Amino acid sequence: MTQRATVLLGGILTAAIVVVLVVIALLGRGPGDRPAATASATSGTAPATADPATDASCAAELRITASWPGGFGAELVVTAASAAPDWRLSWTLSDGATVTEAWGSTLVSGGADGLPVQVTAPDWAPDLAAGQSATVGFNGERDTTSEPTLVGASLNGLECGDTVPATAPVSTSGFYVDPDSQAARAAATATGDDRAVFQRIASTPQGFWVTDADPGAAARQVADYTAAARSAGQTGLLVLYAIPGRDCGAYSAGGTPTDAYRDWVSGVADAVVGEPWVVLEPDALADLGSCDGQGDRVGMLRDAAALLDAAGARVYLDAGHSGWLPAEDAADRINQVGTAHLTGFALNVSNYHTTAESVRYGEVVSQLTGDLGYVIDTSRNGNGNPDGEWCNLRGRALGDDPRPVDDDTALDALLWIKNPGESDGTCGGGPEAGQWWPEIARELVAGTEGQ
Repeated sequence: MTQRATVLLGGILTAAIVVVLVVIALLGRGPGDRPAATASATSGTAPATADPATDASCAAELRITASWPGGFGAELVVTAASAAPDWRLSWTLSDGATVTEAWGSTLVSGGADGLPVQVTAPDWAPDLAAGQSATVGFNGERDTTSEPTLVGASLNGLECGDTVPATAPVSTSGFYVDPDSQAARAAATATGDDRAVFQRIASTPQGFWVTDADPGAAARQVADYTAAARSAGQTGLLVLYAIPGRDCGAYSAGGTPTDAYRDWVSGVADAVVGEPWVVLEPDALADLGSCDGQGDRVGMLRDAAALLDAAGARVYLDAGHSGWLPAEDAADRINQVGTAHLTGFALNVSNYHTTAESVRYGEVVSQLTGDLGYVIDTSRNGNGNPDGEWCNLRGRALGDDPRPVDDDTALDALLWIKNPGESDGTCGGGPEAGQWWPEIARELVAGTEGQ
């Protein structure tokens, strides 16, 4: 704005134009101040920025959740039309109602003395992507018997309307955010702090696990998910988990019969749309030979990799983690399967080992497999794994958000392969494997606050 003002004032200006420029500068709403959409880091397109002439910059909805004499409880749900980094939210309520406390944000002003209410983003979720919502819960005071209504709201200084262009959540990493994940469904029905906590998980791209042994059902799920990812201009992440003898009969027991697996994978591969990334069969390689009922597991994995590669997928064969097999053994098993149809291997799936540990381990395995690339599951490794446990470990934290990596290592990306907030099994008081567990979701998000 200063540069613009300097250029304009170098010419002949009328007094009226000078006044307009000064007002714009004071309001902080010059055209250059609109948050820009961030381009995808991998294949895909950047989220579209809303046209201010035709679309609202955000949508705001006030929901009254409780009412008592002289006070009320409410939620303000704001959906961004374009990226809103370090978001701040202001709003005005009818009849002079004010806010006394808020959660899911930091309260800056309660709206007394004619000022608007203002909150800022929590440290653990500072940015909103295009299409993403923030929910601020709050309690307030009122002087009238009627419930307050929303007079107006703004996001990062830009006024909100009733609607924004219809769009699914978009990740700036280039990886697809599934709007129908368990975390997303939990966030949609949650209230208070839980809504913001669950939304933190739901708005982050993570694996879409394909576990149904019914080949028709699995193929339909893959077709729907990968088509949605391609439509969004994003990269989907599939996790295939149906190998015979899955989990050696433990909490995630199941899988297909030994004579049905190849046809199952073939149907999944035929259903693939676009070029998703695939993590192939967590634990299968590390559990090789550990239990009966595995059939020709090496041959099954080799065939699966070939079918998925031919379908256009980038295939990462799961190789356990740094605390399971010696790096030499992991590399030997990968080489038994063969690397011709692999993009790389996956590490730390559903585990908690730090990224640094996993990189040291992964570099050794990579060197022993012809310099294969690899990906690391960072969904729950924010506090590491000091005790070597794996099942519903408590006191953990979310790890780094998913992103491609381009450095001097063979690491291709950090990914959320495990879905945070979903149980590993009935260990530690958890529900069945794969079920949403609000308690563990809260712990994971809370664990990131001190990082």
